Amino acid sequence: MTKGRVLLVEDEETLRGSLSMFLTKNGFDVIEAEDEEGALVKLKENDFSLIITDLFLADGNGFAIMKYLQDCCQEAKCIVITGHASLDSAIKAIRKGAFDYLLKPFEYDELKAAIDRAIQKQSEEKLINKLDYLKISKNYKLTKKEMEIIKIIISEGVSNAEISENLSISKNTVKVHLRNIFKKVGVESKNALTTLLLSGNSR
Repeated sequence: MTKGRVLLVEDEETLRGSLSMFLTKNGFDVIEAEDEEGALVKLKENDFSLIITDLFLADGNGFAIMKYLQDCCQEAKCIVITGHASLDSAIKAIRKGAFDYLLKPFEYDELKAAIDRAIQKQSEEKLINKLDYLKISKNYKLTKKEMEIIKIIISEGVSNAEISENLSISKNTVKVHLRNIFKKVGVESKNALTTLLLSGNSR
């Protein structure tokens, strides 16, 4: 059983072959594309858990691929690799939905670490999507605002300041809500709250 299907988009044949061998050796089913057009065709024909793409291709760029992923398969993670990095391109890639961004030449350990993080994130997102928030609310007698905070913490893992800004409430109010949530659920931190709810061991 493979770890998942990977679309590898790289116009440099030698590097593409080397990366394909590495990914296959690490348990992935690899489909290759050498340009943007070929990548988009394969994305429409197959389901992928991971896309690894060069940012600059002979007939276009990885941004078109990332746009397709955002529009049609948001669950897939995209790792960008490029030998022409700039701060602007890195920021744009992240904004377009890239999960990670590696600068050539990179070590295979770096790529493996990025892949592991992407897979871990996918696993967490699947657990989040399975959460029964109505059941959680009833079991712990949580208010509507407390549930809004819990959803933000689990899906985004943000700070108190960001929760405050997101919900247009003061930081002190966030602290009060968190204190009440922790008491009702029986935990002492946001990390413990997330771990409990995602583990499926909550009542």
